Amino acid sequence: MDIDLLNSELPNPDRPIWTPPEGPPRTDRIPPAVYEAMGEAGLMALARDFYGRLGRSEIAHLFPRDPAALEAASAKTGAMFVFLCGGPPLYQQRHGPPMMRARHLPFRIDEAARAAWLRCLRDATDDAQARGAFPSEHRAAFDAFFEAFSAWMVNTADPA
Repeated sequence: MDIDLLNSELPNPDRPIWTPPEGPPRTDRIPPAVYEAMGEAGLMALARDFYGRLGRSEIAHLFPRDPAALEAASAKTGAMFVFLCGGPPLYQQRHGPPMMRARHLPFRIDEAARAAWLRCLRDATDDAQARGAFPSEHRAAFDAFFEAFSAWMVNTADPA
């Protein structure tokens, strides 16, 4: 992908951007056994369930209202889940370099939004695990990864 194209896609928010003092996440990768157990279809289903929950949550305003657009957003996240869980780099093949923090800068993400996002992800993962669709032996690593990742997405300081 052309670097000028990448730079032109970077958001230019109209507010000061807060950066977590801890810096980027420092956590182990999600074990590839998650992808081996769930496959692309299972991880895409997890992302759809997750986005359905986000669309009904207190942070629904951060996500597309149109059902087709919400489905497209969940497919992007599903592609990232596939990669993060040890599968092929679907996200990169379809959308280019992840640059996740930069892609999220247009949205005001504070600790409350992060907590709501994590709750929706954990609830969706709980349901998948209860159905036997998520390998329980890797749940702690999955949760730890997204705990650290979501902290890095926070870009709006909480009022002191």
